[in-house]
Amino acid sequence: MPEPFACDIYASVKKIRYYITGHGLGHASRSCQIINTLRRRHPGIAVEVVSDAHAWFFAGFLDPSVLVRRRRLDIGVLQQDSLIMQEGETFRACRELMDHREAIVAEEARSLREQGVDVVAADIPALAFAAAARAHIPGVGISNFSWDWIYGEMAPAHPDCADVVQSMRRDYACSDLLLRLPFHGPCDAFRSIEDLPLVARRSACIPSGVRRELGIPEGVKVGLISFGGFGLKDFDFSFLATIPGWFFLAGTEMAADCANIRIITPDRIPYPDLVGAADAVITKPGYGIVSEAIANDTAVLYTSRGAFPEQPLLVDGLHRYGRAREIDNNRLRRGDWGEDLEALLAQPSPKERPATNGDEVAADRLAELCEY
Repeated sequence: MPEPFACDIYASVKKIRYYITGHGLGHASRSCQIINTLRRRHPGIAVEVVSDAHAWFFAGFLDPSVLVRRRRLDIGVLQQDSLIMQEGETFRACRELMDHREAIVAEEARSLREQGVDVVAADIPALAFAAAARAHIPGVGISNFSWDWIYGEMAPAHPDCADVVQSMRRDYACSDLLLRLPFHGPCDAFRSIEDLPLVARRSACIPSGVRRELGIPEGVKVGLISFGGFGLKDFDFSFLATIPGWFFLAGTEMAADCANIRIITPDRIPYPDLVGAADAVITKPGYGIVSEAIANDTAVLYTSRGAFPEQPLLVDGLHRYGRAREIDNNRLRRGDWGEDLEALLAQPSPKERPATNGDEVAADRLAELCEY
């Protein structure tokens, strides 16, 4: 099988290889938005994605001209579901990946050279920067955090894993530039940083049209249940039938028997259109859903995802730029949402609105780097 970019048609074009972590959906969501914008604004630049994120997500949201090669270059954080992290299992998986670090970096560096890639972009596997440096091409991070920060916050409970954090920091230090997104952590392993506006997918549809397509009656409020790639384990959706005046959108067949729930599938309606059609999103704070809720002016009822260092930054952003209200894990899992949802919608509109054209800024910057 030929390598990506090997066809003659790509012999003289500029090429970007974009590495994307498989953790959750937020990294893939914002990366797809940037790549799609890059292909639209700079169609002469070819892009390849390397990731172990969900294949269905790329099939539904990524420009079909972009080749996707499956490979895992980082672990992210392993989780039981969207609300429960598995720290010990995460560090064990990281150590297993470290055992193959040299082989992965060598293989990717060789491929980058052979395929004539001009720029590596990454959100935000550390090994991608080590491979880019070895291939002597620019390595550009695009993220609001790096995994050394996330793991560093966990490390005190796992003192034998400090070397995992240090290895990541050394690899991030190989980068040439970080295009840093809002709601960011320290990112102090990177040598050079430029700040981006928010990257978020925005709906182009009229909410009433989306609701009609889903068969939702007029005059009811709509809540989008959004728990990313990890889901919400053992949740009993039947409790939601007791909330009057609300219909809910859920991406699982577990909810099929509830009269006030509509099942959504990735191939039916683009997710930003669902966010834009909802009165409220019920979720845990993750970059993808937080940014899309802000960009589409949708209120957010959120619950804690545990001691994840990114969470306070996203919560601050939600309260600054949107309407947001917290519900504790127990009430969330009981489906006791009615009073909180009504209180959420009674909040005034935010006084500030952020710029949401980060995809355009990032796309143009990557195109500029291709010319160096």
